[in-house]
Amino acid sequence: MLDLSQIHSLLSLRFENQKIANLKSLPPPFCLKNVKEGSELVKNALLENKRILIVGDYDADGILSTAVMVRFFQAIGVKNFSYVIPNRFSDGYGISEGVLAKEERADLIITVDNGITALEVAEECKKRGQTLIITDHHMPKDQLPDALIINPRVSGFVQEEICGCLVAWYFCAGIKQVLGVEFDLSSLIEFVGIAIVSDVMPLVEMNRSLLKFAIKKYPTSPYPCFQVLKKVYKEIDGECISYYISPLLNASGRMGEADVALKFILSETLQEAQKYYKSLQKLNAQRKQIQASLEQIALQQAIETQECVIAYGEDWHEGILGILAGRLAGKFGKPAFVLSAKNGKYQGSARSANGVNLLKSVEQLPRGVCEFGGHSKAMGICISAEYIQDFVSMFKAYYEEEQENKEVLGEIGEGILGNEMLRVIESFAPYGEGNPEPIFSIRELQIIESKKIGKEKEHTSLKCRAFGRPIKAVAFFKDIEEVEVIYNVNFYLKKDLFTQQPILHIQNYTLCHSLPKLS
Repeated sequence: MLDLSQIHSLLSLRFENQKIANLKSLPPPFCLKNVKEGSELVKNALLENKRILIVGDYDADGILSTAVMVRFFQAIGVKNFSYVIPNRFSDGYGISEGVLAKEERADLIITVDNGITALEVAEECKKRGQTLIITDHHMPKDQLPDALIINPRVSGFVQEEICGCLVAWYFCAGIKQVLGVEFDLSSLIEFVGIAIVSDVMPLVEMNRSLLKFAIKKYPTSPYPCFQVLKKVYKEIDGECISYYISPLLNASGRMGEADVALKFILSETLQEAQKYYKSLQKLNAQRKQIQASLEQIALQQAIETQECVIAYGEDWHEGILGILAGRLAGKFGKPAFVLSAKNGKYQGSARSANGVNLLKSVEQLPRGVCEFGGHSKAMGICISAEYIQDFVSMFKAYYEEEQENKEVLGEIGEGILGNEMLRVIESFAPYGEGNPEPIFSIRELQIIESKKIGKEKEHTSLKCRAFGRPIKAVAFFKDIEEVEVIYNVNFYLKKDLFTQQPILHIQNYTLCHSLPKLS
């Protein structure tokens, strides 16, 4: 059985080889290939008063990437620039000819969190005499756009899995160095922290260090957007970002109004931030409503194979497909594809499960079957209607990593279940991708009282007894009605948001025995 020192030692092993433990150990900006060259292009554009255009993306990472570049340019006094977030429905993903048509005056175009597959747009920029700098973090294909590319996956950066916002932040660091201007880059890390969690980056090395720094800054952040979020959510940490802030920001892009989230992030006054926060809440409520109705249809129509699960239909809301794919992947424990018919093609999103590399899985299919782009765990995909059945039958999961590790760290014994154990666990936060919350087991947890909670009464709140002492527990999406019984359980130990006391989050359980009835 584990004691506190053993728990500490086991969690410490996760980071024993970590080289980037704090901001001081971050690699310099010019270590990221083409940052110096791109910074020189920006310097020349500023000296010649050329028009600069920043092109972002409609997800949280793309919105925050845009915000970082905009905040930086404003802070150093750049005047002749504009920025745009494409509309998911009318413009499509990232930089496109439609976006270029709206912004014809731009001399220098900088993409953030997009552009690595924009071959045709790069050619169009060249014809027009426009300089194109692509900053992105998505996986490149065999052929690269004819542009200056800043992408950790292209250059072999010290850490390839970083978000688009962090790439943009590094580019700002390079521009600062080339221009020789005074600016505190750490003042933008609050935005980077949200993006790291929102884009599900592994919480190791740079990502972990930057997120920890951001979490420390949120309570005293001068930005109105964070002041509003702090008032609503009290404590902004990795879990809060993942479950509340990220879905809120993404909702605007999903509903075709990503500019609302950007305006919220860039708000200059508390009143302005509150106004846009309310707009985001309305958009998120609309998203939830559409999602609830579509989720039932997707579950009914889902086709499960040995390798994946796929659901597709007509006129499904494009902004919700990624969420539905995530839900199906979680429910079935295998890669999920959710697609909607459009112009003779099925377009949509895919989400991974159990260590399957989506990109490598799809790359194995014959050319022409589909178009795709994104990450190993999340991607956008387009399949010709004539190939949809072939796709279902031919898809083979490529297991690049070991299947997702949800193993129990160990069984705990008497005397450690409490605040001290919680403090040890919290000392290794933030938890998330690449640093999963530790799961523990306990034998003979006695259930004293059971109560259904949640809008649909889908969760269970429990009063329990462990090692003769009372403790609260919760079981999400689980029905534990029987009381006066003994269970062996696997659980996370968390802090109750209301009482600030330890609470068990039960993951799974097996009946040990019932307590004898008193006659």
